[in-house]
Order: sequence, then structure tokens, then C-alpha cells
Amino acid sequence: MAAEIHTATGHLPPFWDKSVIFFANILSLFYGNLAETEVLKKEVGALETYGSRLLPLVDLMFRQKGNILILEVAPDRHLVDYFQNELRLTLPEVRIIPHAVYAELGGEYAAMSAAAKQAFDDLKELDNQWLDGYVVDNILIRLAGHLGKKTIGTREGSRKGNDKMLLQRFLESQGLPVFESHEAGDIEEINAAMRRLAVHGYHEAVIKAPIGASGVGMIKFPAQKVCVASDFPEYIFFEGKVLVQGWLDEHIPGVQVVGSPSVQLFVGLDEAYLYDVTDQILSADSIHEGNVAPPRFFSEGHDCRAELLRQARIIAEWLHGEGYRGPGSIDFQVIRRDGNLEIRVCEVNARVTGATYPALLARTFLPGGAWMMRNIRFDPQHNTDNLLGVIDDAGLLFRPGQDTGILPFNFNPDSEGRVIKGQFLFLSADMRGCEESIRRMQAVDKIKGVYDRD
Repeated sequence: MAAEIHTATGHLPPFWDKSVIFFANILSLFYGNLAETEVLKKEVGALETYGSRLLPLVDLMFRQKGNILILEVAPDRHLVDYFQNELRLTLPEVRIIPHAVYAELGGEYAAMSAAAKQAFDDLKELDNQWLDGYVVDNILIRLAGHLGKKTIGTREGSRKGNDKMLLQRFLESQGLPVFESHEAGDIEEINAAMRRLAVHGYHEAVIKAPIGASGVGMIKFPAQKVCVASDFPEYIFFEGKVLVQGWLDEHIPGVQVVGSPSVQLFVGLDEAYLYDVTDQILSADSIHEGNVAPPRFFSEGHDCRAELLRQARIIAEWLHGEGYRGPGSIDFQVIRRDGNLEIRVCEVNARVTGATYPALLARTFLPGGAWMMRNIRFDPQHNTDNLLGVIDDAGLLFRPGQDTGILPFNFNPDSEGRVIKGQFLFLSADMRGCEESIRRMQAVDKIKGVYDRD
């Protein structure tokens, strides 16, 4: 049965009326492609600390009491205090299970290490009947079976929802605007596809693995290049074929890149909700660095909200039909070519994404307001209590009832517990207020930082 699609941008949807054991299994993001996972770990760093971003979200997404969040490392205690005592959020109970132990939990009990057996026994005692995670992988499915519990979604639905090749085929079947793309299974087919793109006027081509994230699984080349095997890491072909797409940018005559908006959505059992329209802040290499809502280009004569939501509704129905259940984002590119706006879907991320955290928190505290999320890397590093204190002393720390402020929601520490990088949500009634908070934070002498990738 087709899902009923609701649009209520700027307001939270009714999430799951369940309690859950949620695994921050970010190292399962590539569904068993271990080589690709190692690249992500090297490029992003401290991935085991990213799961703590889920801490203020789990009780917003699962409305029954008694939620459990499984992390690899303990969350920062000063942020926990801030969430509970200042923001007055309820938080899930946190259990610590390192990824290496998590990986054992899908196997036979007799073959598990002592640490995995203890983790399994502890999970068995919990009353929660539902499991979920960043992705639903084979480990989570098998663990649910062993525990006599259920998963919110299926492995197939989770994986299909993140498959760029399946998405491309679906977009083409629906007659939606698409990037010129070709499927290729080897170097010869890649080169043939790139020659076609060069003939069609593209300066660059991007080769995409079906499953990827944060720029990993994506390689860009000049369209005239003749590729050889050594140009590609083996993990690119882990799923078989790859996509070869024309890179649509301002090197192409008549093209002006307007923005990279995203529609935030939640896919439930019988309904799906489009609850925010955001814009991505991207690096020169199209790596995600942050988000902003509403998109600033909406106020610059490029308000394409209606078309974004029209295409998003079609994608939401597709995700539901493929069996995906949970939050996600649909990323677009908007260009103006010869005076006309063109809007194309870039990719779908069927999971808690970098935009889910700030969108849920922003729509909890300032429904209908504006927000911006930035990753900030610090030099020198800070102790957590010192960093929060400096922000508070500057009159910038957000508390409920305010119409502007800074809400830190995760810190990435070094081995000594000092904050290397943090994720910060800037809240206000309008975008001018968000930008003013950023300027005021940058003016604080004790805080020295630069924007960084997510």
C-alpha cells in the first residue's frame, strides 16, 4: 500500500511510538565494505565519537520511555549535564559496546568472546522489543533474531534506500530530471562513458560507488582523462558496477550553481513526513561541512520550494515501497541555466544524517525558525567545561525560551579528552540572528577554530 505523504516543514513529525535499543553502528555504514570503511575512518577521524550526537535525539525519535543508546565510547559528561539540566531534554540510557564486540553479536553465542557474551546477556535482559541503528545491517538482523526482538526496518530496505544506482534507475523511470549517467563494470566501460560525457560538453566526470558517504566512494576526474586500474581503489567496485556521471558546474557555459538543498523526511509504517527544507554547506570538493535552514537562496529570487517538495514526495513513496523505515534526507542540486531553474536529486541518505541532528533539535526548540549547523575544529584544543563556560560567559549558550543562541550538541575529543572538533547549532528567529551568533563566537579571543568537514 502506498504511503500517505505529509508536508509540514518547520515542525517535527510524529516519530515512533515505541521504545528502542539504538546502536550507533556508524562503522556499518557501508554494509560490509571494510576497505571503504577504513578510508572513512582515516578521512573523518574519531568516528567512534560521532555516535554521541544521537544522545539528545533518541528520545525525540522514539516517544516511549526506556530507550537505550549503544555507543562505542561514553558521551561527554558536561554535554550530558547541559542536555538534561539546561535544555531539559530526556535522554536514553547509555550502554557502551565497542564496534569489534558489536560485530561478534551476530554470530553464534558459543563462538563469542567473553566481552561479547556479556554484552549479549545484558541485551537479553532488556525489555525493549525493537532494535535500530544508523543502518540495519546483517549483524543487527541476526542479533535481533538471537534476542527474540525485532528491527524497525529491514536490511534490504536500509541498503536499497542508500543505493545511488537504484536511485538513478528509479529517477529515470519516473521521468524526473537526472544527471547524465552511465553504468560501468570495468575500466573500459568507465572510459567509454567518460568519452561520451566529454563529447556532451562536460569538463569533469564523477565515478560513484553505489554505497558511499561523506565523499568516500566518489572520485572526480577530468572528462578527457583515460583511466587505468590504479586510479581506483578496489572498494569502488565492491558492489559491482559504478555510476559515471557528468559533473554539472559553472565550467559549463550558461550554468550558474544556485544551491545544494536537502529535504528532511521521516518514513513511518504507513505515512511519510517532509519536515524541513535545508541547504548544505559544501567544500570545494562537495564534502558536507554543515547545513542551514531555510536555504538562503530562497530569499535571493530562487525559491523553488514547491518543486523540491514535489520531487521529494515521489522519493518518499519510493523509499517506503523499498521497505525503508526511519529518518533520512534527499539531497538536490539547483542550477540556473540560460535563465531557467533546474532541480535534480543528487542522492538519498536513508538514515540519521548530518542534517537530522540539527533539524530535530531546531524544530524542538524553535519551530519555524532559522538555524545553521557548523563543524568547528579547534586549535588549541579545549577542555569541555572550559569551552561551554566560554560560550556561556559570552552570553551565547542557548537555553529554552530564548529566541537566539548556540547549542553545542557533540564534541570530538582527542586521546586526552580535549575537544578537537565540535558540532554547533546556531538558532534564531531568522538567518541574520544565526549569522550574528557566529560572528560573536568568532570574536571571542579564547575560541580559535576553523570550519571543518562533517
